[in-house]
Amino acid sequence: MPLHRIELFAILGSVFLIILILELIRRGYLNERYSLLWLTTGGIFLVLSLSINWLKPIALFVGFQIVSNALFFAGILFLVIIALGLTVAISNLSERNKKLTQEIALLKKWAQDLQRDGAHSKKE
Repeated sequence: MPLHRIELFAILGSVFLIILILELIRRGYLNERYSLLWLTTGGIFLVLSLSINWLKPIALFVGFQIVSNALFFAGILFLVIIALGLTVAISNLSERNKKLTQEIALLKKWAQDLQRDGAHSKKE
């Protein structure tokens, strides 16, 4: 069975995603915490792209006329879920950053007060 252009595009896109993830890991831009999730995602999309016939029953049940549309819909849905998860992580980090900034400000104030009190006691 010959590959359609959209199926070929899905396969090449999945391979590109896996290569990009590996390169980001190699350069240290992608944390190990998220790399397994992204590698699994790339692998799943590659398997689904290579064996698009597995999606036919599911796609037809859901209502897609073209199976490759179901593949891209699944990809978009998964990316939305990942974006939501990363937004939660960023929100948590933002809150922690705010608390750390406040603690540093308090420690600086405390250190300045100690220095000022120490300077006053030496003058007396």
